[in-house]
Amino acid sequence: MNLSTLQTLLFVPANRPDRFAKAQHSGADAVIIDLEDAVSTVGKDSARATLAAWLDSQPPASVLIRINGTDTPWFNNDTRLCRSPAVAAVVLPKADDPLALAELANATDKPLLPFIESARAFANLAEIAATRGVARLLFGKLDLAVDLGMDYPPPAGQDPHEMAFLFARSQLVLASRAAGLAAPIDAIYPPIDDPQGIKSYAQRGLQLGFGGILLIHPKQVPPVLQAYQPSTAQITWARQILAAEEASQGAVVAVGGAMADAPVMARARRIIELSDAFPRA
Repeated sequence: MNLSTLQTLLFVPANRPDRFAKAQHSGADAVIIDLEDAVSTVGKDSARATLAAWLDSQPPASVLIRINGTDTPWFNNDTRLCRSPAVAAVVLPKADDPLALAELANATDKPLLPFIESARAFANLAEIAATRGVARLLFGKLDLAVDLGMDYPPPAGQDPHEMAFLFARSQLVLASRAAGLAAPIDAIYPPIDDPQGIKSYAQRGLQLGFGGILLIHPKQVPPVLQAYQPSTAQITWARQILAAEEASQGAVVAVGGAMADAPVMARARRIIELSDAFPRA
């Protein structure tokens, strides 16, 4: 599993093994089996035991596991479970301590996907992103809203573009780039039966520089894949830019009344690369 190229990461509760196969066949790039929020406190140990038995039958590096936090009584046993060859990476909630992340990477010998979802995490963001073993950053907006005392979700009709989280999202993108990490993974979109809503949400994430999104239901996969596929208009524009680049031998050139320089040409190449990854019928 190439963690750097994952775009759609689908959660499935660890106490629902009947859903594991469905999640794996949903079309999502990766499945995160969740031992944390999706499992009640009284069910943690039984869910872990069930998951351990299932992992024994899985191919190497085939799933991701979200464990319980470092300050919980289940953390150590969860950590031992993640040594399974079937686990590709460990998802750590409420990650805010770079030293704890380094210790977890050593204990599991697995890449880490830490959730950035608290004020303390953002205060330590550059150090977290640079910690050995960290592969990508995940955004946890719901826990961040609680930590900051935000009124979220906002009243109906307000903040449709979630501007309240814009600063936090931008910090994740910048910190990831500065540390040489792949683009971060955006937070979940809570409504399950809103394909247009999650499509728009995913597109806004791409515009900000996110490289993927966390999903909570298989029916969210198709609209997100549509969001990530460049539009016909984008492809047409990109081809015009690249044709002009070739004609000008890479020099700055005007296309459609607008300047096209090296960054614009790089963007055009990226659109064509994405288009090739999503072949049209």
